[in-house]
Amino acid sequence: IVLREDGTLDKYEGDAIIAFWNAPLDIPHHERRAARAAVDCLKRLNELRPEFEQKLGISPYMRIGIHSGEATVGNFGSGQRFDYTVIGDTANLASRLEGLNKMFGTAAMVSEDTERELDDTILRRYIGTIQVVGRKQPVRVFELLTDGIDIDAEGFSEALALFEERKWEEAQKKFLTLENDPVAKAYLVRIESELSLPERDPIWRMTKK
Repeated sequence: IVLREDGTLDKYEGDAIIAFWNAPLDIPHHERRAARAAVDCLKRLNELRPEFEQKLGISPYMRIGIHSGEATVGNFGSGQRFDYTVIGDTANLASRLEGLNKMFGTAAMVSEDTERELDDTILRRYIGTIQVVGRKQPVRVFELLTDGIDIDAEGFSEALALFEERKWEEAQKKFLTLENDPVAKAYLVRIESELSLPERDPIWRMTKK
């Protein structure tokens, strides 16, 4: 799927696939190609899941993080061993977003820098502002959605707006009505743990990778 969308397959690392777009050749609308590849990967895994469950008794899931920006791309290493890869803050943030899916119960997360280049064919929703470890500037993040997902997008947006306005009691009541939404559950856990604090910070500030 990555290659079909003209992505560059960097490497397999443990159970992870690392890929990037727009190098070594320019790829028009590469942000859309990356996001579309992510959604198609999720759809394909959903199709394969019953087979895994029947044959192996397991239900596999995956997490994806995408960020767009400048990066250093090329052959890195030494004269004895080198690798064509991508390094820098852009690649690091994409990796952090992949991991943050676990906290939010999501499958694919993109930064605002990627999201602003997407078109209406790619479903997504704003889910909050995050400051990852090693980065001073917070970033707005969006969840990529697949067709048929059962969530109350409007209700979630209303609850999130209340949260970001620091009206946490009202936000809590609204999030409680979204019982099938894993992101709403993540917000409820945070509100419950911080509701008594004198200062309410709507930014999710990560303390570990």
